[in-house]
Amino acid sequence: MTRPTKTGKKTTGKKTRKRPALDFYRDEAGDPRARPTGGRSREKLAGFLESDIQGSATTGLEILAALESVEAGRLREWTQTGNAYTLILTPDGATLEPEADEGEEATLLPLADLREAVTRWVEFLAGGARH
Repeated sequence: MTRPTKTGKKTTGKKTRKRPALDFYRDEAGDPRARPTGGRSREKLAGFLESDIQGSATTGLEILAALESVEAGRLREWTQTGNAYTLILTPDGATLEPEADEGEEATLLPLADLREAVTRWVEFLAGGARH
């Protein structure tokens, strides 16, 4: 079923999700890096991947397992403090709270965005190539 939008175009009612706008690469020293490609909105997510997960696929997989437990209702909340951020997972979303700068605001992300970014990061770490 289609319906007209404000612009007069028809839509099927299906929502399409954009991928978290991140580019993964390795720097000159071989360290994994994440660069936001869609503007400033993903800078904290890129910083979280670089500083808190770093090159550890195991840490990424632990976060994905916790995310699944929260979504399934087995956990009401899961928290992990890393080098630069505290990650708080709840059914309402993923919160990245900066640890270093108390004046910096926390960022709330949909769980699906965090899942996609962490999954891609873990895949990138396993393959070692640009992603």
